[in-house]
Amino acid sequence: MLKPSRRKIVISAIAGLAGFTAAITTAQAKTQPHRNQNMSNNPSQQASDKIEIIETVNKIALMSDLREWKEVIAQFTEQVEFDYTSLTGGQASTVAAQTQVKQWEEFFAQTFKTTQHIIGSHAVTVNGDKATCISHFQAHHVFLDSSKGQSWTLGGTYNHELTRTPDGWKINKMKMTATWEEGTRPF
Repeated sequence: MLKPSRRKIVISAIAGLAGFTAAITTAQAKTQPHRNQNMSNNPSQQASDKIEIIETVNKIALMSDLREWKEVIAQFTEQVEFDYTSLTGGQASTVAAQTQVKQWEEFFAQTFKTTQHIIGSHAVTVNGDKATCISHFQAHHVFLDSSKGQSWTLGGTYNHELTRTPDGWKINKMKMTATWEEGTRPF
């Protein structure tokens, strides 16, 4: 009996893995419902959409820390449902993105010397012209007024819902679920 060479084994393994990956991609494309069928079977478009969605979500955190408020507003649709009920109670509300971001801008300027919002572990699902992105976050806030303490750190998850627009993916719903915090809340 002839022993297969190491090279043949590696080539066979790579070919098998490529076939397996192609079969999974094809099966996923066939089982996931999409409103826009021209894009649903295109793995390249799916990957491009996911990258753009993650970048849109990340920009909210990064541009808030850089105080680039126009860039923050640009990540949202005109009207957005914001849900911070896990932290503040009450109910979710739909407001103009510009109004919400202006509130953040004023609150940050009056309360924090600096902030750092880190968001990651994104799980993105694209369904035609709609998408969801669930992510972990950690937000560190350094107070201007040290009488409240040095800082406040909050962690949890975000659930963003997005819609495809002529200007790219935009967030139309943002739900924050706080799961832990350290330091003193500023409110």
